[in-house]
Amino acid sequence: MPKVSVIVTSRNSAGFLPRCVDSILAQTETGIEVLLVNDGSSGISAEWLARYEARDGRVRCIHKANGGLASMRNAGLAQAKGDYLLFVDGGDWLEPTLVADACAAAATHSTEQELWNRRKAKTIDIEKLERRRYLYRRDVIQAHQLGFLSSREIFAQETAFAAMYLLHTPKLVTLSAALYHRQDEATVADEQRPGFARQLITLGIRLADYAEQAGRLREVRRALPILFYRLAIQGLAGDASAEDAAWVVSNAKDNATLRSLLRGLFWGGPLRGRAFAWAWLRGRAEAALRLAGRK
Repeated sequence: MPKVSVIVTSRNSAGFLPRCVDSILAQTETGIEVLLVNDGSSGISAEWLARYEARDGRVRCIHKANGGLASMRNAGLAQAKGDYLLFVDGGDWLEPTLVADACAAAATHSTEQELWNRRKAKTIDIEKLERRRYLYRRDVIQAHQLGFLSSREIFAQETAFAAMYLLHTPKLVTLSAALYHRQDEATVADEQRPGFARQLITLGIRLADYAEQAGRLREVRRALPILFYRLAIQGLAGDASAEDAAWVVSNAKDNATLRSLLRGLFWGGPLRGRAFAWAWLRGRAEAALRLAGRK
């Protein structure tokens, strides 16, 4: 059985995929399997993927109908056999020691989740999940039946997955070295797109609902309103449609979880966040949008 299953999603990354896969096969940790998941994206042929499968016995190809990034990751998750799982986007690439260093750190510190990022982080918590990649334990994922949420519902799918996973892990370790390189360095804060506000606000609501479902709401009761606030202001300020942003503020307030998050923000958030929560709870959409940076 492999130590690590590396799940590669090849969606719209044909020009960069060889560099990605080659960097994985060149890992100093050889106890890996590489799952190449293809959902019919343009520019990637079954023959091209089959050549990698024939070249190295650690490679397996998974072909599926088009369903988006979350469904690709879930397809790889369902077939993975490793003790640990690593999700890699097809345009990204790894330094040769990434898997070995992460596994060594996980073993040394007896952690259930290993992560690394481009800049050293002094603290790790539910509010600091962007720009990071994670090495997950498969048994933890299976025990709690975790999976990736659809991009039609939320944005930042791995942030959501990592946050839900984090609720079930007692500790984690960070590596400060830049071992994972992204082709696309955009983050939640960099995005601007239609429906962005709705997707990020839904993400905050889903995380709060999951924390309650998992019986961990008490531990994160203070952190969740702040996380929601950060997601909400990014979504409202960055939504490409001012009308969509205004609609979300005017109509989403009836959601019970959202109202609970806003009340938590009002009582325990920063001053501007408290004003934002008060305006939203009072139905003052224009004031809430202004406080979110929407002009």
